[in-house]
Amino acid sequence: MMHSLRLAALSSLLVPSLTTLAQAPADSSRALREVTVYASRLSQPLNQTGRAVTVIAGASIARYPVNSLDDLLRCLPALEVQSRGPFGAQADVSLRGSTFNQVLFLLDGMRLNDPLSGHFGAYLPITPAEIEQIEIIRGAGAALYGPDAVGGVINIVTKTFAATERRNEAELTSTTMRGEWNLWHTNTGGFLAKNKLRVGGGILLNTTDGQLRAAPSKLRSDANLKTYSLSAAYELAPKLSVAARASLDRRDYNAQYFYTTNPADQARETTNRDWYQGQVRYQHSERARTEAQFSTSRSTDYYVFTPTSVASDHLMHYTNLLLSHQQQFSDKVRATLGTQADRRAVRSNDRGNHTQWHYAAFGVVAVTPTPGLALTGGLRLDHDQAYGTELVPQLNVSQQIGEVLTVRGAIGRAIRAPDFTERYTSNGRPGVVPNGFNVGNPELQAERTLNYEAGVDYRPLPGLTAKATYFLRKGNNQIDYVPVSGAQVIEATGLTNLNASRTYRFAQNLFDVTTNGLETELTAAHQLTPTTRFDGSVGYTYVKVTNAENIASQYLANIARQVVSGTVGLTTKRVNGSVSGLWKQRNAAAVAAISRAQAAEYMVFNARLEVALLPQRLWLTGQVQNLFNEQYSDLLGAQMPNRWLMGGVRLALRK
Repeated sequence: MMHSLRLAALSSLLVPSLTTLAQAPADSSRALREVTVYASRLSQPLNQTGRAVTVIAGASIARYPVNSLDDLLRCLPALEVQSRGPFGAQADVSLRGSTFNQVLFLLDGMRLNDPLSGHFGAYLPITPAEIEQIEIIRGAGAALYGPDAVGGVINIVTKTFAATERRNEAELTSTTMRGEWNLWHTNTGGFLAKNKLRVGGGILLNTTDGQLRAAPSKLRSDANLKTYSLSAAYELAPKLSVAARASLDRRDYNAQYFYTTNPADQARETTNRDWYQGQVRYQHSERARTEAQFSTSRSTDYYVFTPTSVASDHLMHYTNLLLSHQQQFSDKVRATLGTQADRRAVRSNDRGNHTQWHYAAFGVVAVTPTPGLALTGGLRLDHDQAYGTELVPQLNVSQQIGEVLTVRGAIGRAIRAPDFTERYTSNGRPGVVPNGFNVGNPELQAERTLNYEAGVDYRPLPGLTAKATYFLRKGNNQIDYVPVSGAQVIEATGLTNLNASRTYRFAQNLFDVTTNGLETELTAAHQLTPTTRFDGSVGYTYVKVTNAENIASQYLANIARQVVSGTVGLTTKRVNGSVSGLWKQRNAAAVAAISRAQAAEYMVFNARLEVALLPQRLWLTGQVQNLFNEQYSDLLGAQMPNRWLMGGVRLALRK
């Protein structure tokens, strides 16, 4: 009953606010038809992509009541985040009922996904001050980006790397807050663009002693999370420019019950990622551009199950090369051709030492044969040492009807490659692998899906957009872990560190799976007066996942059946405020051994209030996470924080 009342409160807060305030004049600077989507590989206008896309302007991030980019994703419509700890310590992202391994993250078009595990997907090596916009493209994207883009793609576009017009500007932004349980939060950075030079950088820091976990645990949810980033771009000649970035992401956190519900679990995890990226862009003319991009990362993961157990120690290297050429042949035809090569490597005392190469060639063509009609076709040929050669096609269609309605649809294949954990976990573990542990399977094949979607974008009033999309995904070779006797695993793999009489969870290609559902999104942005602005978004997603064999899937069991999420904010000369809400319905579960239960539904609100000390420059800021002190978890055992109070100051200087 209480959750029903809170859900009604969430709806009454978000939906009427959006529809009522839509009567006000809109700020047209982010109107649907004017927004460019860089992740399309064609830099297309949003209403010509044929896809369900959400674009978050970098300048708007400060309006959300969040402390990290991971937390920001939880506030966005038509997207599910399964968090394990405070302030984005670790978060799995799902789009359209996908597993956390089936969402691809990009930074300026370059793949971010860690080759070790999809659990590290949201470890984003970028600070908010550098972000031009965040693009969420729902549905299959493997024809353009390769494996893992099954449920969707999240692309972060930065100010230094974006192919935007040259502009002169300077800004310095900083939010510093102190909170309960010795919380320190700092989000500080800046950007400078002058003549031929662009420079950006920042630091994002969240450290806390943590709240005491519920019994029988005697540990705290402490976390030490730091991200540093610095980037620059320079125009060497009128048509030639270069850009470079170096980023460091450092995370050290209590990981108790993050991956297990074992009463002995006292886990701690430390992860580091060093990310380096470069780009050379040659702008032949307004209609032709060639880019060569390079990224390399070195990441480590050190996981200790108990203070006396053998630690899992991993070192990963990931290098990616991308060459592309974009050409606009006429007002009706544009195309991009490209080639890609990447190398993934792991050195691990648990998973062994492995190196894999991946190669691809792709092309995408956009045609607008008649006014309002846009056709986008993509084709990619992938070859991977892990799963062989795949041909991946994609076709998107959009038709604009009048000034207020766009009808769209898409069909395409997608693949998801097994990661090093699924293929090799425990294979090289010293000693005898304990009973109940996961064991990797080197013979795993790629997951393959066929994806359909159809939707509409409706703009009844300036500044107000409503979207609705039906989606259907049919997949096979679903990868999951199944309890199998040690004798059977030994027979299948030849491993010598297993006990034939014990039981292990063995990774396998199991079954066909069908995912379908409906996602909706309502957004509004209005300049009510010269000094007052309203912004808001709310979304509802329904997902149904079935498999013919009726096998209980560890990966799919936590996918929420229904999610409502959104944020509303009001910005004035003297006072700013924002509230975000999230309601989630999923399978209930419980483990008596650790006194943990996962409710079938929960609702969480966050809120921020700011009072200007110097208008447009300096604000006194207060924030509350989990406003109504909801007791909840996204994954069984991984207790999420109770109510958390914090306050500080925010500075914004722009020229």
